[in-house]
Amino acid sequence: MTVILQQMFTSQFLNSSIGKDFLTFMSPENLLIGVQIMGIGILLIVILIYAQLLAKKRMYFYTQRIRNNIEVWISHIILEESVDGIDIPKKFYRLLDDPKARQVAIDELTNCKKNFSGIVAENIVALYNKLGLREDSLEKMQNKRKWYLQARGIQELYLMDQKNLLTKIYRETNSKNDFVRSEAQIAIIYMTGFNGLRFLDVISYPLTLWQQIKLLEQLRLFGKKEDLSDRIPRWLQSKNDTVIVFALRLAAEYQQYAVKDAIMGCLVHPSGAVRTRAIKTLIVLADEQTPFILTGYFSKENFDNQVHILNSLTSLATDEQAGFLEKLLDAPDNIIKLKASVVLANNCTDGLSVIEKRAALEPEPFERILRHVKSVK
Repeated sequence: MTVILQQMFTSQFLNSSIGKDFLTFMSPENLLIGVQIMGIGILLIVILIYAQLLAKKRMYFYTQRIRNNIEVWISHIILEESVDGIDIPKKFYRLLDDPKARQVAIDELTNCKKNFSGIVAENIVALYNKLGLREDSLEKMQNKRKWYLQARGIQELYLMDQKNLLTKIYRETNSKNDFVRSEAQIAIIYMTGFNGLRFLDVISYPLTLWQQIKLLEQLRLFGKKEDLSDRIPRWLQSKNDTVIVFALRLAAEYQQYAVKDAIMGCLVHPSGAVRTRAIKTLIVLADEQTPFILTGYFSKENFDNQVHILNSLTSLATDEQAGFLEKLLDAPDNIIKLKASVVLANNCTDGLSVIEKRAALEPEPFERILRHVKSVK
């Protein structure tokens, strides 16, 4: 019955106008035309891909040829006693008529500058200026429409010690673009050291964790510790929370004991991130008063910061914190109980016996806590 119905439906469909159009469309002639069109399309795609690969290959070998020529010239010139008295061949200038060659030359010079110091580094900078490549980098830095070129230009200029452009670069330390702003801030530190931190007075955009780490790495290149006690309190009053966090990092990194009172003020800051960093900084700068300070603010803190305070007390607490720690054995959270028990047992006289007595009265969770305390004691 089903087969008969299918045959009837097929017959009716083929006799209809739609069915006739379908049969015409699926004729061998039309199918052949479709296959030919598809074949032509595939051929065009293959040709396009081949043309792109060929163009990239030619560009690669062209760039390599330029790079090899430039490397030879540059290595010869920078090893001279002074670039000022050298007549650079016209052939070299003609090579630099090509913008691609100019960028290759800039790349080679900046790479060389990273690896050399003294007279050689001075010659690299002198050659960069003499060839007019400074203007290329400056043009990139002024390109507000393409942030990647702007950031690249800033990097080239600071690596080539263009200190006369400090004012222009400084303006970009508060750029709307993250990458441009980051490159400009690193540039200011690279060229002026700790004095470059003055941009912290004006920036309104956040300093990312990555950027804070990069700035600290740049500052470490200057070796000696700097006294920042006159500047950190000002940065701790910033409306930009990330500036405050970075200032606290600086206080810890350079052991600014003189600003401890200002750091304590951050323990009541509305931002949890600021308070966390303030706690960590006080631990780095710890003295005999630090345990009292941390325990005094404990009840006002969120859970994460409370855990961090208890972790820090393992190296700071004394018998004077025993009463505070015993009270925490009644905390509603078992993690707080556990952390307090570890500090109590390891830092306070008879602390372990206090936990043993508590385990006898309240087996759950204190029997488990006691086993853990004994395993880490």
